[in-house]
Amino acid sequence: MSIPLRPVAVAAALLLTAGSGLAAAQTLIVRRAPIGANIELLVNSTKAGTAKSDSAGDAKIPFTLPTGKTEMDARVYADTCGETRRVLVVDRDSAPPPPETDCSRQEVIGVFLVRNVTSLVVSIGDPIATVLLRQGSYDLRPRGPRRQAPRGLVVFGGGALVEYADALEFGCTGVTTCSGDERGIGYTIGADFWLTRYLAIEGTYIRPPELTIAGSGQSYHFDSFFEPHLFTIAGKVGIPLGPVRFYGRTGFNYHTGESGTTQVTENITVTNEDGTTTTIPGSTESVTAETDGWGWLLAGGIEAWVAPSFAFYGELGGAGIKGNAEVVEQGSIDNRIWLITAGIKIKIGR
Repeated sequence: MSIPLRPVAVAAALLLTAGSGLAAAQTLIVRRAPIGANIELLVNSTKAGTAKSDSAGDAKIPFTLPTGKTEMDARVYADTCGETRRVLVVDRDSAPPPPETDCSRQEVIGVFLVRNVTSLVVSIGDPIATVLLRQGSYDLRPRGPRRQAPRGLVVFGGGALVEYADALEFGCTGVTTCSGDERGIGYTIGADFWLTRYLAIEGTYIRPPELTIAGSGQSYHFDSFFEPHLFTIAGKVGIPLGPVRFYGRTGFNYHTGESGTTQVTENITVTNEDGTTTTIPGSTESVTAETDGWGWLLAGGIEAWVAPSFAFYGELGGAGIKGNAEVVEQGSIDNRIWLITAGIKIKIGR
C-alpha cells in the first residue's frame, strides 16, 4: 500500500511542525481576527466549537477528530461571513460544505497532518490566510529577544567573607599563648567597562576586615592589628550564556595599610644575692607602621542579569598583600587574603 505524500504548503500556506510540550487535544487557534468576532470551527461538515476573539484578535477552540480517527490529512478553509469568521478542517478526500451566500472563502493551499496533539494556528488578518501547524502546544505570548549580559559601564558593590592566610602562624611565632581573628566580613565597590560581551577592564576598592592578634608569655602580653585598603585594576574575560555570564579576572592590587603592636610588660620582682628583692617596673610600648606596595589578584565568578540593568553576582578570589613599612622594618608584610564575595551590579546608560 502506498503512502500518499503530504506536500508542504506553498505560496500562502505556512506549514511548521515542531514540538515543545504536548497539547492535551487538538486545538484551533485563530489569530488576527476582528476584536469580538464570532469564531466558528467545522470539522468536515460538523460544527466542532465556537469562541469570541479577544482584545488581541485571538481565539482558541479545542476540538476532536471524527470518531475512529487518530489523525487526519486535512485541507483548511477560511470563510468570512460578516462579523463571523469560520474555519473548516476537512478530510483531504472529502468536499467541504459550500459557503453560505453571504460568505467569501479562501482555501489555504496544502495538506496538513492533524493529530491528537496538534495546534492548528490560522491567521486570517491578511488578504491571504495562512496556517502554522505545531505538533504540540503553541504559546500566544510574544517572544522578544533573549536577554543578554550587557556591554558598557557596570557598577557594583557587595559584601565579602575574607580570610587572611597564615596570619596567626606568622603573628604567633614563639608565643606561648596566642589567638586572633583572621576571618571577617569586608566589602567591595567597583566598576567594569565591557568593551564587548567577552572582554572588560575593571577597577575596584576592597576593604578587608581588621586583622587582630593577641598573645601572652611569661610576664608580658601584646595586641596587634592590621588594617589594609586594596585598590585593584584587572582585565576580565567573560563567557556569556544569555543573561548569565561566567568570568575570570586577573591583574594587580595596590594596598595601603596601617599595623601596630602594643606590648605590656608586667612588674618583675627579682631576689638579690643578699636576700633582698628588687622590683623592675613594667612598661607599655607601642609601635605602629604604615605599609604600601603591589601584589597580585586572581578571581572568577558569575553574574546573573535578572533585569536589563540589574544583576546579582558571586565571586571567589584571592589577592597578595605585600609591602614595606615606612617607619620600622618589623612592619613589613607579605601575605595573602582569600575572598568570597556576593552583591549586585547595575548597568549605567544604554
